[in-house]
Amino acid sequence: MSATAVFGDALLDPETGDTARHAVVVVEDGRVSAAGARDGIRVPAGAEKVDAEGLTLLPGLIDCHVHLRSKGTGRDLGEWLATPPSLWVLQTVPAARKTLEAGFTTVRDAGGAPSGVRLAIERGIMPGPRTVLAVTALSQTGGHTDQHFACGADIGVKLPDVPETVVDGVEPMRRRVREVLRAGADWIKLCTSGGVLSPNDSPRHATLTIDEIRAACEEAAAQGRSVMAHAQATEGIKNALVGGVATIEHGIWLDDDCCELMLDGKRALVATLVAPLWVLRHAEAGRMPEWATAKARSAVEDHKRSFQRALEAGVTIAFGTDTGVGPHGSMGEEFLLMHQLGMDPLRCLQSATTVAARTIGYPGVGTLKPGDWGDLIGVRGDPLQNLELIAKPDNVKLVVKGGEVVKAA
Repeated sequence: MSATAVFGDALLDPETGDTARHAVVVVEDGRVSAAGARDGIRVPAGAEKVDAEGLTLLPGLIDCHVHLRSKGTGRDLGEWLATPPSLWVLQTVPAARKTLEAGFTTVRDAGGAPSGVRLAIERGIMPGPRTVLAVTALSQTGGHTDQHFACGADIGVKLPDVPETVVDGVEPMRRRVREVLRAGADWIKLCTSGGVLSPNDSPRHATLTIDEIRAACEEAAAQGRSVMAHAQATEGIKNALVGGVATIEHGIWLDDDCCELMLDGKRALVATLVAPLWVLRHAEAGRMPEWATAKARSAVEDHKRSFQRALEAGVTIAFGTDTGVGPHGSMGEEFLLMHQLGMDPLRCLQSATTVAARTIGYPGVGTLKPGDWGDLIGVRGDPLQNLELIAKPDNVKLVVKGGEVVKAA
């Protein structure tokens, strides 16, 4: 039996905001056996002792919306055309490492990474976070995942274990969802509106019919899975919710009716506020098509207002960034944006721990209770007083995954 004991100045419980001083977290065979103030906690003989004195310990963070296969350096179409599919997959290697070192020990990949990426991390072939996969995203012809350009070229990346992304009609949707599940998906992702980084659509317009959405949700539920929806347009959000999706990704044009539909205790918003900002930053560096830049520019302020509307309405908000649009490892900036728009620091932290774990349906992460996975991070100070401690990767001084130290700065 392997055992690790991490000794820190304090242990922050994200469920309550309470802090235990002179703390220790004991991990045996990858699982937490005890956590809290050192008095009364037995450290197993022979345990590896990790000195985190001067650090506040807290559970590893969770990002509910990343794209490990994307580089996060902008959309250069010439570079895209020159990139073989095998290189797209290999790009997940540095992406997964940077994500883990930033303190995010669990992620939901929202499309692009095949199941082999998850297996490589689980088998120790490459370092990375615990990974829940959508494998791919599904849209209608001319929708968000249709990479057919006006010249006639289709530059969608083709991988043998990633099903085709474009589907039309109820019965074809049922079959395609089954194919995505066969490919190893933990979640099904639909695009119920257009998007910013797609050439043929508008993020203000709905895509897929309610019947198509409902069929996807039924097929996913039959196999114990849930559905997430890239949904930016108001009607696209409503259609997704009526059809049965569990999470709304982006939610740029939420209205009061959308918020009302999300108050049944079964839905969450994953806002990804930082994503359009990265589109504009890449545009300034000359690495973004003008059509994508224009769409991002038109969305930024409405996106902020929709987030505030959801926050005030009491909608469940889970942390997610769309990283892969921006650089991997940079996702902590989302905390600062959420806080600037009115979310208090404890709720910001909960969005990336307890709330995120429930949202993606991954038990054993987001807290450090006995039996949980031994995933934790350490920062020098109190993140509830200074969110930059978890927002900037250099401020994350310690990362432990399953009791194994993967970063000690």
